[in-house]
Amino acid sequence: MTLRLLIKEIVEENPVADGEVRYRLLFRQLQQAILQGRLPAGAKLPATRELADLLGIARNTVKASYEMLVAEGYVESKTGAGSFVAELPQAWLKPKAIAEVASDPFIVSDYANSLLDLRPLNSDVKRSLQPAIPSLDHFPIAQWKRCLGYAAGRVGLLSSPPEGVLMFREQIADYLLKNRGIEVSAEQIIVTSGSQQAAYMVAHLLTNSGDRVLVETPGFQGTTGAFSAAGCQVNTISLDHFSQADLHAGISLISVTPSRNFPLGHTLPLETRLSLIHWAEESGGWILEDDYDSEYAVGRPVSAIYSISERQRVIYTGTFSRSMFPSLRLGYLVLPKALVSVFAQARRYMDGGLSQVPQVAMAEFMQQGFFARHLKKMKQLYMEKSTYCLEAITKNRWLGHLPILDAEGGMHIVLGLPDTIDDAKLVHLLNQSGLGVRALSGYCQEDEKITGLVIGFCFENDREIDRGIDLIASHFKHCLDQLDQVK
Repeated sequence: MTLRLLIKEIVEENPVADGEVRYRLLFRQLQQAILQGRLPAGAKLPATRELADLLGIARNTVKASYEMLVAEGYVESKTGAGSFVAELPQAWLKPKAIAEVASDPFIVSDYANSLLDLRPLNSDVKRSLQPAIPSLDHFPIAQWKRCLGYAAGRVGLLSSPPEGVLMFREQIADYLLKNRGIEVSAEQIIVTSGSQQAAYMVAHLLTNSGDRVLVETPGFQGTTGAFSAAGCQVNTISLDHFSQADLHAGISLISVTPSRNFPLGHTLPLETRLSLIHWAEESGGWILEDDYDSEYAVGRPVSAIYSISERQRVIYTGTFSRSMFPSLRLGYLVLPKALVSVFAQARRYMDGGLSQVPQVAMAEFMQQGFFARHLKKMKQLYMEKSTYCLEAITKNRWLGHLPILDAEGGMHIVLGLPDTIDDAKLVHLLNQSGLGVRALSGYCQEDEKITGLVIGFCFENDREIDRGIDLIASHFKHCLDQLDQVK
């Protein structure tokens, strides 16, 4: 076969990819043919006009492809002689049959393998009745756009320090003082992409591989995963049945959600909070306080542990993903003064800090009073939605007799299930029907299992809530019928 016909065959084997520029396609086709040894070293390529006529394309397309091949070293251009395939080391050439053979598995780090071994987190695909999704229909989008426009001006176009934009940290400090009783300076605050990054930083900066860490059960799997992947020996603690004996020696850190447990919504009693502080101050251990969902508790939320710890053994974390909107990806860490420098230095090497524009916009949103008004409005709205969802459940023939955890506020309801029902299988069926409810057992650790459904209601209107509850009832009945058949 002549070289001209071989090139034509090579081109015809590789159709144009969507959006690919024609000259880049020809370059890629000839490049791969050279690397696979199909176009041998020293072979003279057809003249640009000749190849253009053969392929039915513009001469400038061929010319641009040849220029790229010459620039990257695949082809040599000799004045007055033409273009020739370059001499490449034989070890670099991979015939097509060999190139398509599956390569050996990649070897990754021990840390990467520890991440792969973790139980997968819930999918981010939005479904009806999914927990932790705020009511975006009631979000003050006009005010947010105004703040975003301000931030997109010159004030927000420079890079921010790794700790975060100062004006944003000042607003967070002011918010914490007024709403959580936490008196800190802006310099003690590190802006994060959310509570997950906060847990990751704490795990890598305050614990070593093999350290013993206690996490709540039920609790958020992301926090457990962060410490497990860091090599910690993770044990669980049920703060509903807490005793001083749980705080045995050798523990480096305890992770808790004292204001509102996730997902049960329980508030930690004062005696337990004081016990944790006493343990941390006497043992030199750390408390990671995730202030989940406290904005939407009925009445005033209890004081943060951070605010009543005198020796600064508490790291406090919060997020705007639920009070604002999920894609904002802004949260914060409140640190003891002694930890600020090491966390700031780590942040510089981790990712250099977050984008300044959303931070400036959020600072302006808070300074103008839009955030406080939004929280007040959402708290009332979510109480109304919670009441409606509870009534829909209690009135349902199949669900009305099941226990409901009424945590007085928040963004979801927990519906208890009989021990005979596999909540994970039930949730799988519900997910296939378009519902995003979660299995309560999925938030439990080790051998402790509580079965139930975690049902969100904030994003949906009344009709969607009714439809979702009916679907839950239908699938629940189906599971009961299957159990009866087995008996």
